Amino acid sequence: MSFRLRLTMLASLAVAVAIVGTSFVVYYTDRHELMSQVDSDLSSSLALPPLNVVAAGSISGFANVAIRGKVRRSFVTGALPILPKGAFRLVLPRSSTAVQVRVLERKSGGSSAATRSKFTTTARKGVPMRVLSISSGNQVVTIARSLVDVDHNLSRLKWLLVFISLGGIGAAAILGALVSGRAVAPLRRLTESTERIVETGDLSERTGQRGRDEISRLSIRLDELFASLETSLRTQRQLVADASHELRTPITTLRANIGLLARPGALEESERVEMLADVEDELEAMTTLVGELVELARGEEPDVVPREFRLDEVVQSVVDRTAKRAPTVSFRTQIEPSVIVGIPERVERAISNLLDNARKWSPSGETVDVAVHDGLVEVRDRGPGIAAEDLPLVFNRFYRSPAARGMPGAGLGLAIVKQIADAHGGSVTVDHASGGGAILRLQLSSTR
Repeated sequence: MSFRLRLTMLASLAVAVAIVGTSFVVYYTDRHELMSQVDSDLSSSLALPPLNVVAAGSISGFANVAIRGKVRRSFVTGALPILPKGAFRLVLPRSSTAVQVRVLERKSGGSSAATRSKFTTTARKGVPMRVLSISSGNQVVTIARSLVDVDHNLSRLKWLLVFISLGGIGAAAILGALVSGRAVAPLRRLTESTERIVETGDLSERTGQRGRDEISRLSIRLDELFASLETSLRTQRQLVADASHELRTPITTLRANIGLLARPGALEESERVEMLADVEDELEAMTTLVGELVELARGEEPDVVPREFRLDEVVQSVVDRTAKRAPTVSFRTQIEPSVIVGIPERVERAISNLLDNARKWSPSGETVDVAVHDGLVEVRDRGPGIAAEDLPLVFNRFYRSPAARGMPGAGLGLAIVKQIADAHGGSVTVDHASGGGAILRLQLSSTR
């Protein structure tokens, strides 16, 4: 069942419930009003000649009453209820409605002067009647009126309400179909656009719907999702292409060297030792490259929960380890206590890459300055610095400036730093240092 059909059915059902409910209320309200009018007419007949029942319980003052079809003289009574038994027919002058009056003797009971009355609905000879029964003393007086006209009016009202309800439900179904068609049209276009993008795989296409309603907001979010996927896919393809290019050279070199080593007598012992050293260097470079590729592809691990930790302690630990690997360069630190929220292992990797970069570019005997305060890590080397045209590109994957192409590395170290900074909601920048060299700043969110 389509969403449009479900929406039409729900709208029709809601209108049907409202119309049927309203019809019931109208029908029973009108029925109550009609019955109240009948009861009022019956009650008003008590105050008309020839029948008047007063609070004291006397029945008096009736005249010119048709008794069993014959006109008899007027009766005027006193306080005692003197009324002949039998049936009377009385026409109410206000509504010209005939009522039937019956006077009966009590079979048993006292002669209480209190007047008691009640209304009942019954049928006499198949005719529905509304009956007012009054008991006073030893007599019971019943005044009855036919409900045929009331039932006729209610029957007409019932069928009128049935036709109105059916017409209203039909109109609601038609209008619901039209309105739901207009309401679902943006959703249908959004679905068609999404299906087309999925079928063609063209993530550059957009749904293009704009507005403030929920469907337009969903369309905007889908466009943002497609843009993110397009960027991610393009980056992935570029990463694969760059990684293939970077791996191709060492693999070719390794294949050639291993081929020579496998040929008996092809190399002198000194040449064989030198070539084995080259193979080890290439394998180490490939291991480093693969590790960086894995680090870069892994991104932010979704199953690791960030926590508070001391940034200054992590930096000091990395500085101590790097100093042992680089005896020709000294490190000077200015570290203040700083607490941040993040993943310590990833932040440690970013700082290690910054220090390795500074160590690589610093001449022998020079000093690398490391400062930490308020979630900011500053690393300054005293190398040749970075050319102005290279500044916007140093954090790109596999980018290597012309001066760096003769040095070890694949151009992934600073790209990993930027990725880690972005994952922690921070930033990394590079600038020229006064007095020569470059200064890199890694800014992370500090809790104090």
